[in-house]
Amino acid sequence: MTVPGRKNPARRTRRNSRGAIIEAALRCFAAKNYDGASMSDIAEATGITKRAIYRYFPTKRELFYAVRNEVYSAIVDHLWRELPPARDFVELADALMRSHLRFALENPDMLRIVVNTISEAATREFQENIDALLEEREEELERLVRAGIEEGTLDPSLDAGYLAWVFILIFYFLTYMVAFEEEWILTRGEEAASSILRPILDSLAPPGRKKGKRKRSGGRRP
Repeated sequence: MTVPGRKNPARRTRRNSRGAIIEAALRCFAAKNYDGASMSDIAEATGITKRAIYRYFPTKRELFYAVRNEVYSAIVDHLWRELPPARDFVELADALMRSHLRFALENPDMLRIVVNTISEAATREFQENIDALLEEREEELERLVRAGIEEGTLDPSLDAGYLAWVFILIFYFLTYMVAFEEEWILTRGEEAASSILRPILDSLAPPGRKKGKRKRSGGRRP
C-alpha cells in the first residue's frame, strides 16, 4: 500500500532503472555502434541482467530508438530552449551554430549516436524515423530563414526551404567532425562554427550589401 503524499518507491525504481539502461546503452552504442553493441554489453554496463532489460525493451532496436529519442531531445531542447539575443538572422545563425558545437564538444557520446542513427538509416524503418525528425527541424529553420529574408539580411531570391537544408547539413557536418574527433574542430572549439558559417552567411546577403557594412539596429531579437 502506498502512503498518501509519498511517491511509490517501486514506480520510482522502475523509472530509474529505465533511465539507467538508456544511459548505459548510450555509452555502448556510442563506443561500438548499433551492430557492435550487444544486449549483454548493455546489461553488464547497467549492472543488471539481460532479462531485466527485456522487461523495458523487448528488442535491441526498441532500446536504440529510446536512446536516439533521448539524444535528439537533448540536442534540440538545448538548441531551441532559448534562442540567443541577436540583432538579425546572421547573428542568430552564428549563435545557434556555436551553441550546437559547444554542446557537441561537451557531449561527444551523444553525437556518436546521431552518426549511428544516420548510418543505420539504410533500413526502411530507420529511414522513416530519421526523415520525420529532419522534417521537423527543417520547418523550424525555414521559419527563421524566412524571417531573415523579411528583415533584409538574406537575399530575397533565396529559397527558404533549400537554405534550411543547407543549415541542417552544416549542423551534421559539425556533428560528424566531433564524433570522429577531427583535430581542427577540437582545437578551435566553438569558434570553428563561426569560421565555417560566416563566409556562407556573407555570400547569402542581398546584392550590394557588403561584408562589414550591414545596418546595425538598436534593438535585439527576443
